[in-house]
Amino acid sequence: MKNKKLNAGAARKSIASALVAIVLAQGCLQSSFSQPVNAQSTTTSALTADSFSRDYTVLTKQILQKGIELERFSLKYRLEAAKQPKFRRLRYFLSQEAGAAGGLAFEITAVDQFERGRRHPLQINKGALENSLKATTTTSIIAASGSGLELTSNFLLSLKNRKNGYDPKSANKFVASKLKNIDDLLAQRDALVQRNSSSPAYEYAVAEGRVLHAMRNSFINEYTQFSIDTRSYLAFQNLFYLLNTSYNVVGATAAGIAYKAVTEPELNGPANILFIVSGGLAMVSPILSTGYSKWMKNHARRDVERALNEKIDFKPGALAEECKKLERAVPVVDGSLIPSLPVTQRLGLYTQSSELFQKQLANETKIMHKLEKVALQTSEIGPLIGGALMTQGILGTVGYYKYTVRPRKQIGLFYGGAVVGTVGTSAAVVGNAAWLLASYSYERNLAKKKQLPRQLIQARLDHLVEIEKVVASI
Repeated sequence: MKNKKLNAGAARKSIASALVAIVLAQGCLQSSFSQPVNAQSTTTSALTADSFSRDYTVLTKQILQKGIELERFSLKYRLEAAKQPKFRRLRYFLSQEAGAAGGLAFEITAVDQFERGRRHPLQINKGALENSLKATTTTSIIAASGSGLELTSNFLLSLKNRKNGYDPKSANKFVASKLKNIDDLLAQRDALVQRNSSSPAYEYAVAEGRVLHAMRNSFINEYTQFSIDTRSYLAFQNLFYLLNTSYNVVGATAAGIAYKAVTEPELNGPANILFIVSGGLAMVSPILSTGYSKWMKNHARRDVERALNEKIDFKPGALAEECKKLERAVPVVDGSLIPSLPVTQRLGLYTQSSELFQKQLANETKIMHKLEKVALQTSEIGPLIGGALMTQGILGTVGYYKYTVRPRKQIGLFYGGAVVGTVGTSAAVVGNAAWLLASYSYERNLAKKKQLPRQLIQARLDHLVEIEKVVASI
């Protein structure tokens, strides 16, 4: 899947790829239109050629301008819709680290006290267990609040984006409107070319038309990929925050009941059952969030196709191939390239870098999302932590209900559960810190190279300004 996505991204050419050939074609086509067919050309045919050249240039220019507007919106939509609060990663890390640290403090205390209790049940220090459980209850509430805060923050950001027209529904509506304009202009242009099939520049105009149609498809494919990527990641993030909030709320409740169970042993059973539920939620959160994200990808694609009233069927490499055909089709007429040489030189540099740009954008965005997921404990350690806590709950439940009148056996299972829980909470504490530092380090290195996704997109927006000036001069 990874290679498929990278190949598709690398194969797609941006608007600049088409503009190089189109700007080149413009100079040549206008020269072709102005060249006499033969010495006996009539005044009428000359006027017809001039009219064809004028109308052809106007329509092509309008198509390119609409395309630039569409791509600019697509890039801005990605920037705004996927924007994250500045200190989100740090504040979320602090809340989750507090929860993990509180859990670890309890597990260490439990291992110590239950190890004593296996030999002499009356030697268990109830005060130490109560204090550690109080700490766990408090830190679990902090962790739940951290996830709840980020979920609320995402909701507020979605309201802001909706107000500014960067929500999925508004974006699809805008793109559909621009696409209709482009399609209308393309239809007018194709009809104009067919009406002038006797023109010596007819074959070149047809070739350029194929480039414009391929470019139109690349616009839609790019927007669709941006929209799908943004919506699927936000879906993953929101569901994870929701499940993490639930997991910590259940964990806080379990710790609170366990606190009472120190003096009211009959509550040990319900407390451990809740620990099973809490651990189970922690274990399946990454799986459910990832599954929901994949479902959202398909749903987002259907939404775009429904809004545009067409099936997105993009063929990688089609635009690049049509551009090559146009370059081969354009006639070399003395003097036709000289006026546009500075323009093609600038656009040529952009064209050469467009494929690399697409690879960087797709690759860096994917890596940044992966690091953000890891920081949310959704990679390797998510199921490990949840599984450890769930195992601890199961051992505690079996110990209480199966060995109710055999305290040493019961405490022995409590001890084993605490050992497993210590492994899980230790992994959470260490993993949180290690991956936070790794993500910051990676992001800082990308920023120095100006290769962060937002930096690459901004650079592309800046290039569009230059391209727009070129198109305006046609």
